[in-house]
Amino acid sequence: MNKLRWYAILTGLLFLASSAPSMAVLGYQTWGVRGGIGVDPDQGIIGAHWNFGNFSRRTRLQPNFELGFGDNSTIGSLTIPVHYRFGSSPDFTPYAGGGILLGYIDRDKPNDGSSGDWFIEPVGVVGIEWPLSGGGELFLELDVSFGDANDAKLLVGWMRRIR
Repeated sequence: MNKLRWYAILTGLLFLASSAPSMAVLGYQTWGVRGGIGVDPDQGIIGAHWNFGNFSRRTRLQPNFELGFGDNSTIGSLTIPVHYRFGSSPDFTPYAGGGILLGYIDRDKPNDGSSGDWFIEPVGVVGIEWPLSGGGELFLELDVSFGDANDAKLLVGWMRRIR
């Protein structure tokens, strides 16, 4: 029942964000790479992300794909988060949000080979972005998930503007 409540909350937040009509500009905006560390399981993480634009002036859809390696398991995940950006300054922009993570975990078992499981779970995100003089952006992000994926991830990444 607890997971069902999280799914309902996140679905409601996504609905509210997408129903805001002001300044909605959906469409492929940026792409980038990301990497970092995950905790429980302890892993190194690499991935890519895409910015698909804004639902409203401050909410952005930014899905990502990540691979985590280590701690006798491999995790592949596709996360679809919505980021709320808290204003914008020339120096940095903080953001927070959440979404849904679809993943596959392959656990290496000592005597039995390996076993894999698919899972869906909610994820929370906080971060900060810095613009670069060449037109891209750097970011530092903390992701927290509630299930089989890494309990927490600290990620650093780069985004390249295509427009």
